[in-house]
Amino acid sequence: MGFYLVLVFFLDFFLLVDQDTLALDIHQLSQKDSILIDQRNDYLKKNLFSITADSSLLDMALQTLSAAEILGYQKGVLMADERLGLIYQYTFSNPFKALDYYLQALNLAESHAHLNEYQWGIKGNIATIYYEQEEFKKALDFFREVSDNSAAAELTAILNIGNIYGSLEIYDSAIFYFSKGLEHAQINTNPTQQANLYSNLSLIYSQAGQPEQAITTAEKSLKLVDSLEIDFVKPTAYANAAMAYLGTGDLEKAAALAQESLEYSLIQGNLFIQKSAWGTLSDIYAAEGNFKEALDAYRSFSTLKDSLNNQNRRVEINRKQMAFDFEKERTQAAAEIEKQKLVRKYTLWTGILILTGLLIASYFYMRRRDALTAKKEADFKALVSETELKALRSQMNPHFIFNSLNSIGDYILKNDADAAQDYLSKFGKLMRMVLENSALNEIQLSDDIRFLELYLQVESKRQAGKFTYQINISEDLEPGNILVPPMILQPFIENCIWHAFLGMQEKGLIEINFKKEKDKLLCSVQDNGVGRNNKNSDTEKKSMGVSITESRIKILREQSGFQGELRIIDNTSASGTRVEIILPLHLAF
Repeated sequence: MGFYLVLVFFLDFFLLVDQDTLALDIHQLSQKDSILIDQRNDYLKKNLFSITADSSLLDMALQTLSAAEILGYQKGVLMADERLGLIYQYTFSNPFKALDYYLQALNLAESHAHLNEYQWGIKGNIATIYYEQEEFKKALDFFREVSDNSAAAELTAILNIGNIYGSLEIYDSAIFYFSKGLEHAQINTNPTQQANLYSNLSLIYSQAGQPEQAITTAEKSLKLVDSLEIDFVKPTAYANAAMAYLGTGDLEKAAALAQESLEYSLIQGNLFIQKSAWGTLSDIYAAEGNFKEALDAYRSFSTLKDSLNNQNRRVEINRKQMAFDFEKERTQAAAEIEKQKLVRKYTLWTGILILTGLLIASYFYMRRRDALTAKKEADFKALVSETELKALRSQMNPHFIFNSLNSIGDYILKNDADAAQDYLSKFGKLMRMVLENSALNEIQLSDDIRFLELYLQVESKRQAGKFTYQINISEDLEPGNILVPPMILQPFIENCIWHAFLGMQEKGLIEINFKKEKDKLLCSVQDNGVGRNNKNSDTEKKSMGVSITESRIKILREQSGFQGELRIIDNTSASGTRVEIILPLHLAF
């Protein structure tokens, strides 16, 4: 529950300067003060990551930005904007305000050739915001762009890519990137990154079920942060070390480290690590049997998680990114128009060239305008499709949960308490998978198969002796490397269980198959039941689950252009019904 990977930041370290020597008179500025502006920006970044709770740095950063703007010192403005973004992100936990300043800095870096090199550090900071909001694909795209274009930031990008794979629970890939980072020549010169790396690697080992490796790497991280007093990394290092000791059953040590992590994160005002610390404490208290303390800790964890992962935060961050992209396109278009004006001015002296120039300018202008209009329309349609798809998934969850709760009630009435408790335990695991998977557009096929296995186990336990099932996967498929929409087959399996075997004396059979057909994935559900022609009129009506699945496939077809298909086939020579769903063969990597 307390799973938290801290990102490796794009930091530059400087010699400390006494703040008193950096006083700046905003009313009496000269060009020589540009050196003082650089020193103030250096001071801000160094001290921010030494003591993140020092809110007085905000006034200093705002004054530095104002002085740089008055002097027209573009590098100073860029650096001050970036520092303000860091302050709002890590001191005030305000990603919206931070993104405003990062985008202002990025605009300067991209607009001035002599500032281009600074864009990669800024993009790395933007990526951390997407990571904290669990927008992992966007964060991964940013970090890969940084890695491909900046040798100085290569190590940082490698470690952050490892963090993202860890958050996605792709542990082998995470361990690969962290191991690659340990072999990098730059790692030994930066103890902060080294401490971060060992801490994150410790947590990955904990999650991957390798407790001894988790303890070893956690102790390496603790040794660095304690001996070198790296305060910025301490709360995360303690939180992840607590998870490692929890995995080995050393609850006393785990509790002490989790408490220290919470205290440091409260001092630094870091809500993300506070959430992690509370989650870890909840697990520890539960393991100790202190269920009241575990519940209180979980409530604190849940409150912070809901606050930090609120959908409105993600929407606002994406809106700001879209606004920045639009403004950049508008600026480029304005520059193009100015260029055309200049061309027309110098071609006014010759009639034929004037007419030719105007026609060419008009043609390109209209083509660009039409292209921008078409792009905006396509983006809008994609947004509408995504919104509709989320609405459909939100309808499916209550429908699925309602049917499952009816099954539980029926089971409790018919069976003893011990069996009911076992059923409720399995149902709890099933609900957790439903809630986690339904928040995603795609999941690994292996995860969807695990969900179907658990669902069929629960239903076969409730209806003992009524049916058996088989799940077959063709040998040329790699379930861990294939992405599918979550719960796409569940409504049809549910229909089999509820309707296919009514009135049958022999045991029913549900056969689920996954196989590859060129660039397509064929998913099928086959039963040996009474068939649709022999069912009551009530069961012949299209179920909500089937209707929603048809709508999901339609939206996926509009989004990707792939002609997905749903087929329901009645067996003519034998009993039973076969449902086939054709999806694109979408590989994870």
